Amino acid sequence: MVKENQNIDILNQDDLNGHSTYQLIDCFINTIDLVGVFELNVNLIIENCIINNLQIHSCWFVNGLSVKNTIVKNSVDYQMGGHNIKPIIIEGSIFKSFFSFFDCQFENVIELKNNIFEKGTNLIGNKGEGFENSFAAGFLIDNNIGKIDVSEVGIL
Repeated sequence: MVKENQNIDILNQDDLNGHSTYQLIDCFINTIDLVGVFELNVNLIIENCIINNLQIHSCWFVNGLSVKNTIVKNSVDYQMGGHNIKPIIIEGSIFKSFFSFFDCQFENVIELKNNIFEKGTNLIGNKGEGFENSFAAGFLIDNNIGKIDVSEVGIL
């Protein structure tokens, strides 16, 4: 499924069901609500979009997630996430507020390249804490602007 050049009010699990790949290209998206999905079996690709409200708490991107050249305006609270059989790629995007990764278990690689985190992220922060993120296949972090090792819990 490809949605291109559209204004989307809400995208949720029901919209993604039945698709192996779901692409959003050049879209204005008010809300992506994937809270509590646990096993999202679609490869979700978001490119050149503006997202006002990204909600992904407790969502497992089993078949991968790609966020490229996208602006995310809200604070993102990604708890109990990961569990990805395919890579999670976040590249060339701007996060206007804090992006909190809390107790995420990444089974495949997560890539953060060429992003701007205006208020930072704790992806590789919180070292030694019980809620520290884990990376079974490692991570690739390259050329990001903003702190990616904030030692904070929750949204600032």
